Amino acid sequence: MKIFSVPADFSEKTINAYNELNKKYNDAYVGETYGQVTKDYMHMSGRAARSLPQVGIRELEKYVNYSLRKGIKFNYTLNAACLGNYEFTNEGIFEIRTLLKDLNSIGVNNITLATPSIIELVRYFAPTMNIKVSAICQIDSVMKMNHYLSLGVERFVVEPSVTKEFNVLKNMVQNCDGKMEIIINDKCMKNCPYKTFHYNQTAHDNNERAESYYFMNCGIRKSRNLQWYLNLNWIRPEDLHLYENMGIKYFKVEGREFILKGEIIRFLIAYIEECFDGNLIELLHIFAPYDKEHQPYIDNKALNGYVDAFYYNKIKCDQLCEHCGYCKSFMQKSYIMKDSLGKEASDFYFGKNKFIQKLEIEKQQA
Repeated sequence: MKIFSVPADFSEKTINAYNELNKKYNDAYVGETYGQVTKDYMHMSGRAARSLPQVGIRELEKYVNYSLRKGIKFNYTLNAACLGNYEFTNEGIFEIRTLLKDLNSIGVNNITLATPSIIELVRYFAPTMNIKVSAICQIDSVMKMNHYLSLGVERFVVEPSVTKEFNVLKNMVQNCDGKMEIIINDKCMKNCPYKTFHYNQTAHDNNERAESYYFMNCGIRKSRNLQWYLNLNWIRPEDLHLYENMGIKYFKVEGREFILKGEIIRFLIAYIEECFDGNLIELLHIFAPYDKEHQPYIDNKALNGYVDAFYYNKIKCDQLCEHCGYCKSFMQKSYIMKDSLGKEASDFYFGKNKFIQKLEIEKQQA
């Protein structure tokens, strides 16, 4: 049974659509949506507030009540990587306690957290709340997993960088009592050197002060080696059964910043039926508009068999791509792009990097 956790758009119409999917399919269902308010309370999340659906507590209450009547839970995201130590102050503790009390009063019993301190706080003041540990905690080993499980959490989202490291996943699955959840459309690079710093930037990205340094630099790095798109942490619909076979049943859909412009039902049908004929990159954005002229078209069907080699241990990735050629062979079969794409994309992302632009101006004025 595949159980999906999907971004909330806070629309009753979409809940009705999820309910119809749940009635139609016997081997999969939408178990919960997730999100948070962007007004009335502090915003502490893994996404910048201005990129999300704008919702207050009364709107959330109405949505949660309707969702629960349809048998779909709601999970509140309180998963910022950094709170600037606010959670250690009396004011911070009081504000978070107030939020937890109000969430409980409107029927929210599930919450996603990313920092050990907040997990401790919730355990003290909302002991009946079901805690999901965010991917921001980067749980990529049995040791890390056991630490969070010892805190009594209901579920954890595994670190996306081990999505195709099946020996690691199998060890974790065998020791987690079914509590693992895995992201299926993560678009980050495997072992991205910017990840921790990007998480921290996003945690404070609630106004116009934050710049685009990490996002644009990732675009530059991928455009300079387009093969790296195959090394992103995605799971194709056709490969979902491999994860089910291991014992994973919870699957998370990323894209709170895309949910209002995307096609979530079309996306879910592809993963429920485990079949998609089109551009893999569109799945990563849940069919929302994106800068497609600066990214390759990747024929999803041409990647049939690509992940199997990792799953069945036919190939072990040592990250020495120049000596291997396995990913390059699939790149040649699946990519559709013009020869100049890499340079054009690199120039585009470099030009959008406001931080670098500021440095250039300062250098000229020095």
